[in-house]
Amino acid sequence: MEFNRSHRIYDFMGIRKYWIALSITLSVLSTILLFKPGPKYGIDFMGGTELTVQFGGNVDSGRVRAVLDRMGHDHSEVVPTQRPNEFIIRVEKSSPISPVRREQIRHSLADRLPNTPGAGSLGDFRLSPGGDHLVVQLNDSTLSATQVAELVRGAGANVRGEAALQMGALDDHRWQVPLVGIGDEIFRGLVAPDGVGADGQLSASVWVSPKAGAELRYAALRAVLYSIVFIMIYVAFRFDLRFAPGGILALFHDSVVTLGFFVVTRKEVTISTVAAILTVVGYSMNDTIIVYDRIRENLAKRRNSRMLDIINLSVSEMLSRTILTSLTVVLSVSAFAFIGTGVIRDFAWAMIVGVLAGTYSSIYVAAPLTEWIDSRFFHTEAADPKAAPTAADLPARSV
Repeated sequence: MEFNRSHRIYDFMGIRKYWIALSITLSVLSTILLFKPGPKYGIDFMGGTELTVQFGGNVDSGRVRAVLDRMGHDHSEVVPTQRPNEFIIRVEKSSPISPVRREQIRHSLADRLPNTPGAGSLGDFRLSPGGDHLVVQLNDSTLSATQVAELVRGAGANVRGEAALQMGALDDHRWQVPLVGIGDEIFRGLVAPDGVGADGQLSASVWVSPKAGAELRYAALRAVLYSIVFIMIYVAFRFDLRFAPGGILALFHDSVVTLGFFVVTRKEVTISTVAAILTVVGYSMNDTIIVYDRIRENLAKRRNSRMLDIINLSVSEMLSRTILTSLTVVLSVSAFAFIGTGVIRDFAWAMIVGVLAGTYSSIYVAAPLTEWIDSRFFHTEAADPKAAPTAADLPARSV
């Protein structure tokens, strides 16, 4: 399939000032939005707990939110899914036990140990980041697994099950006591008699500690920056200094515009979003390099032509390829954008916005900067404007 069957040369650069103005506006606004109000990070980056619950009867999201508020989760998020009476619930807490409560349990447990009162009888005491198990070392060889679980329960912990699990060597006296995690705690509160008034099923529960979320956030930022730096080095070696700045500027443009879209629509920025942005960076650079290759090829053939006319010729030659490639990608991910759920839908929207931005940035961000650098520092414009290529000069070939 070829859209430019007549091999017409379009004057893309003649209207570049309008597209450049649009790109600058979008980039500036997106940059401002990244600082205020800022991205809406998911639990991957902020920490917290996400669970998926499907209720057996008709349940309103407002009722679910009211029960969560009563349980102490003031800033909870309740998102209905496409399934009936199913909700994705997000809360800021990743553990049901606060640091203060943990210390209270530790002191109470030390005082409850038989025949050895005081904190000296309690060795190791560690709570998992998600608060779903407790590791204790009890300096008493007479305690059974059931007695350890009862001691921890009596100290104020919400123990799950009837027995603890012994860890390591027998003379270590180290036990792992399973606790009710925050996902189970929220679910039990929702289906309790004073909850939403309906039974339910907990389909999934995921938690991320705030510290791990911060580490993931910075790691994702480094991944994007490193990818752009290495691509810049590649383009500098692959072409020359006329082309590299335009390609890098296009990458920043596409990344910032995609993130700006997420801020405006208040979609969550998660690990999947970063994966989509890295995919967009790769797609955009691939599209830009293909256009650059054709520009460099035509520069060698038409040494007396202006860079402006070479760009128009090259983009016109690549028009069919650009439209078909971009349209194929957009159509492929559109189904996920409209009928997908959760992170799949957000990934698809990031791809759609990024591909559209990357397609026009290759023409109206990368190419105009290359033309400006060429005219400003390399002085390769033709002395004779009549040397510009025409439709008759274009070889009869398909892309």
